[in-house]
Amino acid sequence: MRFSPNDIKAIIFDLGGTLLHLSYPFFHDAFQQQFKVALSEDDFFKAVSIATDTLSRIVAENKATTDASRLPLFFEHLLAALPLPEEALPDRATYIHDFILREHARDNLWRYLLPNTIETLQTLQSSYRLAMISNSDGRAEALTIQHGLRNYLEFVIDSHHVGVEKPDPRIFTLALERLELSPQECVYVGDVYSIDVIGATSAGLHAVLLDRTLTPRENCHVVASLTHLSQIFLLTD
Repeated sequence: MRFSPNDIKAIIFDLGGTLLHLSYPFFHDAFQQQFKVALSEDDFFKAVSIATDTLSRIVAENKATTDASRLPLFFEHLLAALPLPEEALPDRATYIHDFILREHARDNLWRYLLPNTIETLQTLQSSYRLAMISNSDGRAEALTIQHGLRNYLEFVIDSHHVGVEKPDPRIFTLALERLELSPQECVYVGDVYSIDVIGATSAGLHAVLLDRTLTPRENCHVVASLTHLSQIFLLTD
């Protein structure tokens, strides 16, 4: 689904995996201390991409229909994709429940701000209205404040507070109503195809998928990183 930047008035972002990323420092330190494994940032985010794509396929099959049910599945596939010795983690389910999810409950694990994120928002804000829709647990807005993102966003819609989650098109309609714009005037940017792209396009919005592998997809543009997003909005007819 191609679009002309001249027709776009607002860009709506996902939060986790798009503006804030899974905390590489947390996993690096944990694996170093617990398993004596040196985890590179490149290997970590490759595994994140694999786990995200796997989760997207699961959601597309109408499994894991709530955000809460998706979290353990995501971390299960993340651990499977990481370069860990088989003997290092014989019981992944217990490790996920007792360590990873406990840390996530204490301090949201999607808390890693990549370089140039703020600069990208600053650049886009000069030409477009910016907002956010996040499947979250009530902490989305606080996270945007904590990491310096909130000033660039007109509003943050947190699924926990509105009672509906992506890919349900109703959550996108809420954003359109607040913006007082048509779907064709808005672009949604996210990292999970079956949640973000399918949800946005079913509500009539344009979509951009953030995917480090640059795997071509239907009905959306694909960018490798947020820093490349501005290239999409320089496209001409």
